[in-house]
Amino acid sequence: MNQSLISLNRIVVLAQEAGDAAQEPGFLEIFGFPLMMMITLYILFVIMPQSKDRKGRADFMSQLKKNDNVVTYGGIFGTIVGFSADGDQVTLRVDDNTRIRVRKSSIESIVKSESAEKKADEKAQK
Repeated sequence: MNQSLISLNRIVVLAQEAGDAAQEPGFLEIFGFPLMMMITLYILFVIMPQSKDRKGRADFMSQLKKNDNVVTYGGIFGTIVGFSADGDQVTLRVDDNTRIRVRKSSIESIVKSESAEKKADEKAQK
Protein backbone atom coordinates (compact mmCIF):
# COMPACT_ATOMS: atom_id res chain seq x y z
CA MET A 1 0.00 0.00 0.00
CA ASN A 2 2.80 2.35 0.91
CA GLN A 3 4.58 1.70 -2.39
CA SER A 4 1.43 2.28 -4.39
CA LEU A 5 0.96 5.67 -2.66
CA ILE A 6 4.53 6.66 -3.48
CA SER A 7 4.18 5.66 -7.13
CA LEU A 8 0.78 7.37 -7.32
CA ASN A 9 2.33 10.48 -5.81
CA ARG A 10 5.10 10.41 -8.45
CA ILE A 11 2.55 10.09 -11.21
CA VAL A 12 0.63 13.08 -9.87
CA VAL A 13 3.82 15.18 -9.62
CA LEU A 14 4.90 14.22 -13.16
CA ALA A 15 1.44 15.04 -14.48
CA GLN A 16 1.52 18.46 -12.82
CA GLU A 17 4.97 19.21 -14.28
CA ALA A 18 3.80 18.13 -17.72
CA GLY A 19 0.71 20.30 -17.37
CA ASP A 20 2.78 23.34 -16.34
CA ALA A 21 5.18 22.84 -19.27
CA ALA A 22 2.32 22.51 -21.73
CA GLN A 23 0.75 25.78 -20.58
CA GLU A 24 3.85 27.95 -21.00
CA PRO A 25 4.68 28.47 -24.69
CA GLY A 26 8.33 28.68 -25.65
CA PHE A 27 10.18 31.39 -27.56
CA LEU A 28 9.63 29.78 -30.96
CA GLU A 29 5.96 29.24 -30.30
CA ILE A 30 5.52 32.93 -29.56
CA PHE A 31 7.91 34.55 -32.06
CA GLY A 32 8.52 31.77 -34.59
CA PHE A 33 5.70 32.41 -37.06
CA PRO A 34 5.93 36.24 -37.09
CA LEU A 35 9.71 36.06 -37.43
CA MET A 36 9.46 33.64 -40.35
CA MET A 37 6.86 35.87 -42.01
CA MET A 38 9.06 38.97 -41.64
CA ILE A 39 12.04 37.14 -43.15
CA THR A 40 9.91 35.88 -46.03
CA LEU A 41 8.51 39.34 -46.74
CA TYR A 42 12.01 40.86 -46.60
CA ILE A 43 13.25 38.36 -49.15
CA LEU A 44 10.24 38.90 -51.42
CA PHE A 45 10.17 42.69 -51.32
CA VAL A 46 13.86 43.62 -50.90
CA ILE A 47 16.26 40.89 -51.98
CA MET A 48 14.48 39.61 -55.09
CA PRO A 49 13.90 43.03 -56.72
CA GLN A 50 17.52 43.99 -56.07
CA SER A 51 18.79 40.84 -57.75
CA LYS A 52 16.46 41.47 -60.69
CA ASP A 53 17.78 45.03 -61.04
CA ARG A 54 21.36 43.80 -60.73
CA LYS A 55 20.82 41.29 -63.56
CA GLY A 56 19.23 43.98 -65.74
CA ARG A 57 22.16 46.32 -65.09
CA ALA A 58 24.67 43.58 -65.95
CA ASP A 59 22.82 42.89 -69.21
CA PHE A 60 22.87 46.61 -70.03
CA MET A 61 26.62 46.79 -69.41
CA SER A 62 27.31 43.78 -71.61
CA GLN A 63 25.28 45.28 -74.49
CA LEU A 64 27.28 48.51 -74.67
CA LYS A 65 29.12 48.83 -77.96
CA LYS A 66 31.21 51.28 -79.91
CA ASN A 67 29.40 54.38 -81.30
CA ASP A 68 26.61 54.23 -78.70
CA ASN A 69 25.52 57.68 -77.48
CA VAL A 70 25.45 57.53 -73.69
CA VAL A 71 25.04 59.70 -70.63
CA THR A 72 27.00 59.17 -67.42
CA TYR A 73 25.65 59.50 -63.89
CA GLY A 74 27.53 62.79 -63.74
CA GLY A 75 25.49 64.13 -66.66
CA ILE A 76 28.21 63.97 -69.31
CA PHE A 77 26.94 63.11 -72.79
CA GLY A 78 29.31 61.31 -75.12
CA THR A 79 29.85 58.62 -77.71
CA ILE A 80 31.69 55.41 -76.90
CA VAL A 81 34.86 55.19 -78.99
CA GLY A 82 36.64 52.37 -77.21
CA PHE A 83 36.93 50.01 -74.26
CA SER A 84 39.93 49.26 -72.07
CA ALA A 85 41.61 45.87 -72.26
CA ASP A 86 40.05 44.69 -68.98
CA GLY A 87 36.63 46.08 -69.95
CA ASP A 88 36.25 48.23 -66.81
CA GLN A 89 36.82 51.58 -68.53
CA VAL A 90 35.22 53.25 -71.53
CA THR A 91 36.59 56.07 -73.66
CA LEU A 92 33.95 58.65 -74.53
CA ARG A 93 34.17 61.28 -77.25
CA VAL A 94 32.57 64.36 -75.74
CA ASP A 95 33.51 66.83 -78.47
CA ASP A 96 35.50 66.66 -81.71
CA ASN A 97 38.87 66.85 -79.96
CA THR A 98 37.87 65.84 -76.45
CA ARG A 99 37.96 62.30 -75.16
CA ILE A 100 37.58 61.16 -71.58
CA ARG A 101 37.91 57.81 -69.85
CA VAL A 102 35.24 56.79 -67.39
CA ARG A 103 34.36 53.63 -65.53
CA LYS A 104 31.93 51.46 -67.41
CA SER A 105 29.71 51.33 -64.32
CA SER A 106 29.32 55.13 -64.40
CA ILE A 107 27.29 54.98 -67.61
CA GLU A 108 23.65 55.58 -66.78
CA SER A 109 21.88 54.95 -70.06
CA ILE A 110 22.04 54.95 -73.82
CA VAL A 111 20.69 58.14 -75.38
CA LYS A 112 18.78 57.94 -78.64
CA SER A 113 20.07 60.29 -81.30
CA GLU A 114 17.76 63.01 -82.57
CA SER A 115 17.47 61.43 -86.02
CA ALA A 116 16.47 58.08 -84.50
CA GLU A 117 13.84 59.81 -82.37
CA LYS A 118 12.44 61.62 -85.43
CA LYS A 119 12.24 58.34 -87.36
CA ALA A 120 10.45 56.66 -84.44
CA ASP A 121 7.98 59.56 -84.20
CA GLU A 122 7.30 59.41 -87.95
CA LYS A 123 6.61 55.67 -87.77
CA ALA A 124 4.30 56.20 -84.80
CA GLN A 125 2.32 58.86 -86.66
CA LYS A 126 1.74 56.61 -89.70
